[in-house]
Amino acid sequence: MSSILILAASWLLFGVSHSLLAGTTLERLFGRHSRIAFNGVAVVMTAIPFAIGASLPANLLWEEPNWLFWARHGVSVAAVLAFIHTLKFYSLPVFLGLKFETWPLTFSPWHRFVRHPWYFLMLVFIWTQTMTETWLVSASCITLYLILGSRIEEKRILRHHPDSYAQYCQIVPALIPWRGRALDETTRLRLESQALTET
Repeated sequence: MSSILILAASWLLFGVSHSLLAGTTLERLFGRHSRIAFNGVAVVMTAIPFAIGASLPANLLWEEPNWLFWARHGVSVAAVLAFIHTLKFYSLPVFLGLKFETWPLTFSPWHRFVRHPWYFLMLVFIWTQTMTETWLVSASCITLYLILGSRIEEKRILRHHPDSYAQYCQIVPALIPWRGRALDETTRLRLESQALTET
């Protein structure tokens, strides 16, 4: 039990540090290189709970039939391939901190159906892994962080785009795509144009 608590605490430490440093805290220290510093801290803080989890016994919660094993891995692989597809709609140099520029508020094809495509795909991926006691703890902690972290992230976006992003949030679900709730092309263009006047 103590090991499980340590694992959960390490994920809590990651979530708190990631959320606190995602704002302007590091900009005051590192300036234009703040994104690189943020990513470096994130890698270290993510490695800690994964290292703790890997050191604990992998006790399966249940036995699964072969068809479920292959179905689960199929969905997992699909999530990875979908994530790779989303990369074409992001500026990786900016995301990694190798290039410094302001991101305009735009809505990719993925963002037409879910506000946080990476978080959605991450949820699919983590819940289609082999379920052990330790992974259940990790998956639950990651899920909680994605829910809370997405709300914190959206509050920062709303400070810059109080009208356009608020309208977007009323149309498109946050983490799980939902039938009948998608951004049409006309509304997408209107909100992107409106966002340009808010910056």
